[in-house]
Amino acid sequence: MFTKLFAKPLTLRIAGQDLSFNTLAEFEFALAGRTEVPARKLTDLLDLSLRDLKSEAKSIKHVERQFVDILSKSIENQESVGKHMKKLDPKVFSQDHGWRDIMLALRDKDEDFEELRRVALVKYMQYLTSRQEVIKHTYAVKKITSRKSLSKSEEADADAANVEIGNGTPGMRETVILDSVVLQPESKKKERFARLPKGEAIIIDVTPGTTIDLMLSKHPFKLTMTAKGMRFIDDDEEHDLQHGKNIIGRDTVCNVTVNQAFRDVSRLHVIIEPIDEEQVRFTDLSSHGTFLPTELFVDQTDF
Repeated sequence: MFTKLFAKPLTLRIAGQDLSFNTLAEFEFALAGRTEVPARKLTDLLDLSLRDLKSEAKSIKHVERQFVDILSKSIENQESVGKHMKKLDPKVFSQDHGWRDIMLALRDKDEDFEELRRVALVKYMQYLTSRQEVIKHTYAVKKITSRKSLSKSEEADADAANVEIGNGTPGMRETVILDSVVLQPESKKKERFARLPKGEAIIIDVTPGTTIDLMLSKHPFKLTMTAKGMRFIDDDEEHDLQHGKNIIGRDTVCNVTVNQAFRDVSRLHVIIEPIDEEQVRFTDLSSHGTFLPTELFVDQTDF
């Protein structure tokens, strides 16, 4: 739990200063203000071309996938986050808000710092989500502005240029890159859903015998609580969930594999872990978000 006291204060040396933490809550609070995009970064993005913005978004998406892979491995098999962090090039971490210094300070620490590394990685992924949101908004504004000044022939050339988005992959829409972050619900129906915080394990209270609406990105699913356990419902097809961690996504390694046509559902999208008849733990690992009805959320976070 975040409120659990450490056996001894854990100290990090960041930018020449020693910072000590007695609980995960203290450490999480110290990082909470580092998940937003700095003002100077907003100014820099305005100076980028549409092509450069897409390149930036693609680069962030690539880094994000590495972090999701690290988190999912550590959650599934209790592997060390630190072991995987040591394999990363430090340059994958932005220098905004001192993130690179924080991760380097954590990387070589012993196992006492494992929970801090996990929290730091989750918070950094939330920072990346903020950057992706800003890039998407900046791209939309700049595209509207640029089109106003183009002739019809120039506009056609611009559309043709947008077909290719890196890796020599033709035919991909630009939204494949720019929508690498969660899409906020737009319809009134979706407004009653809330997005799970990425990477954080959230405990939800449930009532035995009820059915819960669930959305992976924009696609609706259901969870039902039965006397024999929990079931995941996909287009009226029911999948029994095992006691413990169940991975839901498009990858064939998942406990439940969803329709491959749902390209905005991640390969490893969400981990669903029934705790008992009245509580379920969710851990979102996705790019486009996992959504639950807002009334289900409780103020409880667990790692």
